[in-house]
Amino acid sequence: MALAAGALSLAGIGSARADPDVVAQAEIDHLLVFVGASSCAFVRNGTPGTATQARDHLAGKYQFAKGRISTAEEFIQNLATQSSMSGQPYVIRCGKNDQPAGVWLAEELRRYRKVAQATR
Repeated sequence: MALAAGALSLAGIGSARADPDVVAQAEIDHLLVFVGASSCAFVRNGTPGTATQARDHLAGKYQFAKGRISTAEEFIQNLATQSSMSGQPYVIRCGKNDQPAGVWLAEELRRYRKVAQATR
């Protein structure tokens, strides 16, 4: 039943759109790898989880909503910022520092784009 509620809330993500283009897909893939390789805890609905669990959770949400996500910013905003079931924000806990997952991922996206641009 909880999965059905989550699916219904994800169904409200914008109108139908095309899948991400090659650049956006590479950025989203990078963000998923970044999450999975992190040494930080990913706090979802008040419960800390491992980086691997976080990556798998976000990848699952993305697979469900992929047709309605066309940019890395939409991925962050619509899937990686808060729980679609409870509405609680996701938090990244690195040591004693907590920060919103959306901010953490947006910073990484900016860093990734800067590096990608420098290598062109």
